[in-house]
Amino acid sequence: MRKRTSEESDKWIEQGLKEKDPEKKMHYFGLALVLDPNNPTALNNKGMLLHKKEKFHEAIECYDRILNQYNMSGFLPALYNKGLALKKLGRNEAALNFMNKALKQQPDNDKIKDHIESLNQAIEEMGGKRASAFIPTKKMAVNQTYTRREPPAVSTLLSQALNCSKGDIKYHKGCGEDLIKEKMIQDNLNLKVYACNSCKFQKNGICHHTDTKAMKVSQSAICRNFKPRNRK
Repeated sequence: MRKRTSEESDKWIEQGLKEKDPEKKMHYFGLALVLDPNNPTALNNKGMLLHKKEKFHEAIECYDRILNQYNMSGFLPALYNKGLALKKLGRNEAALNFMNKALKQQPDNDKIKDHIESLNQAIEEMGGKRASAFIPTKKMAVNQTYTRREPPAVSTLLSQALNCSKGDIKYHKGCGEDLIKEKMIQDNLNLKVYACNSCKFQKNGICHHTDTKAMKVSQSAICRNFKPRNRK
């Protein structure tokens, strides 16, 4: 009987995914949830529809019902979507927490990285402290050498060079010297001048940043904690 109920629920979900009208989609996902109240696919899709209606609190309730089943960490779409909803509500630190959890499951996802970067910037602009950059521990084990190129955003490096927050860059940029500095940063990244071999935290092939202390690094690799030596 349980199997039959699940199969019927899946049929309503399939119908909802095919439907283009948002109201009809909501109707079909609702029918699926009547039969299978904890179905993660139906809950996630219902949450996204609620998000589009700007009903962010209700959307979060859907995502929480999923995450409670997966111990808050095993369902990537719900982690990501809850982060988006929290971001819309202006709860940036909470949103950052869920985006970082999502990134742990999908370390190469640039969209998630962009959200983390913008959330960190928003937190800094409000006087908060930037969270440590997430580095995937499975790919950064102590007995392995880090070889990935995951540099900070150019705007992050430029704010460091200008000794200001990212939010204040627009007040510092505009003169020729700053524009040249920004181009030099981009060129240094493209030419791999900016890499572990020129990072202030690297010494003799070993990283000394608090997040990755004692880890071996390739000289051409770069992570989001990178800061150039002798920064002016």
